[in-house]
Amino acid sequence: MISMLIPIFLKKAFLFFSAILFLFIPLLVYAGEKSPRIPHAANMALFKAHKLLEKKDPAGALNILESFQAKQPKGMKPGDADPKGYQHYYINFTLGNCYLELTDSSKPTAQRENSFTTKLNYIKKAIACYRASIFVKPDFSSAWLNLAKAYYDLEDYNKAGSCFLRSFETSAEKRPEILYYSAVSFMAAEKNKRSLEIFEQLISLYKDEIKLEWKEMLAQLYLACDLPLKALEHIEELAEKLPGKKRKQWQEILLYQYIALEMKSKAMAYAKRLTNEDPMEPKWWKGLAHIYFSEERYKDALIPFTICSYFAPLSDQEKKFLGDLNLSLDIPVQAMRYYEDLLSKKEDSDIYKLLIHAYLSLHKPEKAIETIENALKHSSQEWLWMLKGRILYENERYKEAMQAFEKAAKQISDPGQAWLMTGYAAWNSNDLSKAQQAFTKALKYPKQKDKAGKSLRHVERIMVNVDKS
Repeated sequence: MISMLIPIFLKKAFLFFSAILFLFIPLLVYAGEKSPRIPHAANMALFKAHKLLEKKDPAGALNILESFQAKQPKGMKPGDADPKGYQHYYINFTLGNCYLELTDSSKPTAQRENSFTTKLNYIKKAIACYRASIFVKPDFSSAWLNLAKAYYDLEDYNKAGSCFLRSFETSAEKRPEILYYSAVSFMAAEKNKRSLEIFEQLISLYKDEIKLEWKEMLAQLYLACDLPLKALEHIEELAEKLPGKKRKQWQEILLYQYIALEMKSKAMAYAKRLTNEDPMEPKWWKGLAHIYFSEERYKDALIPFTICSYFAPLSDQEKKFLGDLNLSLDIPVQAMRYYEDLLSKKEDSDIYKLLIHAYLSLHKPEKAIETIENALKHSSQEWLWMLKGRILYENERYKEAMQAFEKAAKQISDPGQAWLMTGYAAWNSNDLSKAQQAFTKALKYPKQKDKAGKSLRHVERIMVNVDKS
């Protein structure tokens, strides 16, 4: 039961923790690399297209470039002899940019297509254009970068990761964020080993330029690769330096890691610190309670768990757990409240049993019997009849006890004890004939045979003496 606490109080954290962050790709590159002279006809088409792109008119630019390429000889492919530049890598690169611009959701509606099918088609066309550009100029870093963006939009993360990496390798500038995009893409593709290799390359090359959000992904990756100790230093930094909700999420993860790695003193100190810094946050009290549980300090655990219940509604599972904990620590009045609340929402035989136990611990036999009556409406189980009989017997209500034990005896597969108790209750209520019948039935069961035999002989002697008198 105690082990259930970790998934309960870390559920939200793990939902945050498993999310893949969206990439923020730089604006599409229209130029940048030095290149050989572009043929005049191609250069004129590019000039016109770029003017329209500057005016936020990618559809117009696309029309210019497609009209230009439509004049090429039939069957011409990238790499063929091309004196007019129909398949120049800048032509295809800019065509790809136009297609991607038309899918950009940040553009005004008039400048983009809303249809998912149309958007998908444009992305695929952009990919074909970038591939044509790279075929002619394999070291064209900007084309690799925008090709990576297109693959990412298609959720083909493995190819996106490879293209981001190729863009980094072919670029003279060597921007660290491109390596980061590559690592995250491979992570999204569930290629964690490859992602980790790139992340570690990023750290070795740009240690002083690593951003906090990059460390978030790296910590997540180390945990995904089952390397929690390597993740720990990054998680500790994130839990200290990030602001707002993110900080709290990483604090929660850090507390869980201390617990999971059995760093007991660190876990205890950190949980106490969190409850002092943010006493209104229930998850810190739950974490502290869990640490006490792991050390079998159940009485100490009760306090933070109870405090937690003041700040946030407990789940039914947590209410039962807290009820059980109170009951085991001889605080039945608190346990009773949790069990009553649970039963007000749903009938449950196990909760009825615990509530009866709580009432008996409080010396409230009438409430215990009332609870048994309610439980019997829900489920006529033999243990309920036996328990009812025992409570009635202990409170000298022998005739009612006899009826309860007899009910149980007729339902139990091994009813020896039930018949024996029926006999005792009948005897105490002066129903000697009923007692004789019950003891005779109890004689058939080995465990009760001796007691039933002695009691039967006593009852029969009394019956003889009564007849003589």
